[in-house]
Amino acid sequence: MGWTAFSTPLGWIALGWSSRGITALRLLESAPEPQADAPPPFVDEARAAVEAFLGGASATLGPLSLDLSGLPPFQRRCLEVLRSTRPGETLTYGELAARAGSPRAARAVGQAMRRNPLPILVPCHRVVGERWSGGYSFGQGLATKRRLLDLERP
Repeated sequence: MGWTAFSTPLGWIALGWSSRGITALRLLESAPEPQADAPPPFVDEARAAVEAFLGGASATLGPLSLDLSGLPPFQRRCLEVLRSTRPGETLTYGELAARAGSPRAARAVGQAMRRNPLPILVPCHRVVGERWSGGYSFGQGLATKRRLLDLERP
């Protein structure tokens, strides 16, 4: 497993990976120490996709190699369903619960989104409360959620 970091309009972002794919995306508080090892090609692809998305050049992140194998089954199911949503599309916690096969699990979906190890790459910013309530644990909270959704809309 390795890590690499790069600067974006949101700040420094770190990507973690395993041999299977990207395992984590984190927003860092400051510039990290330089990495000695070059990341594998799938990490470079994910980095380029994040940079293009946050730079406003692309609303899609494309098919990326992600490793969700270490996650609990319900969270993995929610994240896999969420990856199939279109850029700019929003859905409620209850709608995501239903699509994931557990229509009464809206609160559990909220917890799964809060623990999403791959924000942006697995677009938990597309999940909203029924009245746009709820939070967002990445970056500047709801302001970041709105900014990411704005990047996806034409």
